[in-house]
Amino acid sequence: MNRKELAGMLEYAADLMEVLGEGEFRAQVYRRAARNIEKLEADLQTLAAQGFRGVPGVGPSLAPMLAEIVHSGEFAYMAELEAQVPPGVLEFFRVQGLGPKRIRALWEHGVDSLEELIRHGEAGRLRGIPGFGAKTEANLVQAARFALEGLRRVLYGEGVEAVELLLADFANAGLRAEVAGSFRRGLETLGNLDFVALAEPEAVQHALGRYLERLEGTVWHGHLGGLPLKVFCATPQNYGTVLVRATGSLAFLESLGALPEAPTEAEVFERLGRRPVSPYWREPEHLGLEEPVQPLRREDLLGLIHCHSTYSDGTASLRAMAEAAIAEGYGYMVISDHSQSAPYAGGLGPERVLEQWAEVERLNAELAPFRILKGIESDILPDGSLDYPDEILAGFDVVIGSLHSGLKLPREAQTERLLKALDNPYLTVLGHPTGRLLLRRQGADADWERVLERAAERGVTVEINCNYYRCDLDWRLALKWRDRLRFSLGTDAHSVEGIQTISYGLVLGRKAGLGTAHVINCRPEGQR
Repeated sequence: MNRKELAGMLEYAADLMEVLGEGEFRAQVYRRAARNIEKLEADLQTLAAQGFRGVPGVGPSLAPMLAEIVHSGEFAYMAELEAQVPPGVLEFFRVQGLGPKRIRALWEHGVDSLEELIRHGEAGRLRGIPGFGAKTEANLVQAARFALEGLRRVLYGEGVEAVELLLADFANAGLRAEVAGSFRRGLETLGNLDFVALAEPEAVQHALGRYLERLEGTVWHGHLGGLPLKVFCATPQNYGTVLVRATGSLAFLESLGALPEAPTEAEVFERLGRRPVSPYWREPEHLGLEEPVQPLRREDLLGLIHCHSTYSDGTASLRAMAEAAIAEGYGYMVISDHSQSAPYAGGLGPERVLEQWAEVERLNAELAPFRILKGIESDILPDGSLDYPDEILAGFDVVIGSLHSGLKLPREAQTERLLKALDNPYLTVLGHPTGRLLLRRQGADADWERVLERAAERGVTVEINCNYYRCDLDWRLALKWRDRLRFSLGTDAHSVEGIQTISYGLVLGRKAGLGTAHVINCRPEGQR
């Protein structure tokens, strides 16, 4: 657990208090503590060991509870609050545009599920609730539909822990097993978890009994954390065949035809007379395309791009982020804190920019040959301009331009906004182009063919944001444009731990068919 995660738990508990209509003062205490904890640079374990002494807003009644959360990883009071709210009402937190006060108002008026929210909205009954107008009603119906579609899915990053847990259970039982399905193929969101085990059904039941519900033939069905679970039992003779079939995708399997029985995947492809295909290259979008012979590897990446620090909304100092990058073997890092039009994220005004530049120079002298590049994540303003005058933009080594607001602009207006930003001679990278948050928020609607064509014409790099919530630019578009654009794998790291999202960026890069020539992280820092 890090400071950002603890702060998020406190904010969520405060939201629940407001939904329940109780403890308004306590909710404000929790929010203040969350803001102050997130701003600190001290290690969370150190803060807990010191009883959170000296942390503004953390008094003698709150400090022991926070220490227990850090120690155990569990927040009992938050669980108690959740238990008082119907599950359908909790789902409202997934709907963009609904905060705790509106959620409480809906609940008080008998709207207690996403389905009910959509029905009330379509019937025009939401606008009769105080604080809800016709425009809000229309937006909420659209957002609720989006939330409902993603309700039974989780992010790839959230699936990692579940997969590791089950693989450990298999290993502890002495069974060979591999993950299959959409997780193995590296898809951004997961609707189920699939595994293949070299074992009899009885042995699998012994290993995973608490998650299993019924056996159909040689396939166990169950659930883990709300996700459907399947375990395909295989023999030494057909393990490879079962693994290919359980991995999918359906379109890929149909392209293969009848599968021969074989003990390994490699032998399945050999008997089909085909070159082996990695799991990442088995989507409908890949059919008819040759997978690159040399996939993108971690050792190909020379630098980290798109990192935040405590200068804006990061949880680690500039030095800490640089030292973490050095420890991972990188030669450079692009620091890119938020710009001045993002006060909610501690955006940097001109004076803070100069202050950060001075620290970058000091650290570069000390940490050489490692280098911190002076970058910024500049908001793309509603009119398409960037967030500083030219004389400041000219001083940055890298300018990442991103959409953080105005995502609902009409398609043509959004397209023109992005085209104008791409025409700016100081723009280096178009960051998380659509601004989407998977399972939370739809991205901007624009004519992406025109936008990406302009990026190619202007020589602007397009980011594939590695954050599990973003995965933006979508790998499908990157695949389509891989020979016309250059890309960056942007960690969007707001903490030292966030640097590790680069591993999923490599998965996205492989799905997009990218090699070292396509990705600027693979170039020395002076050759962007």
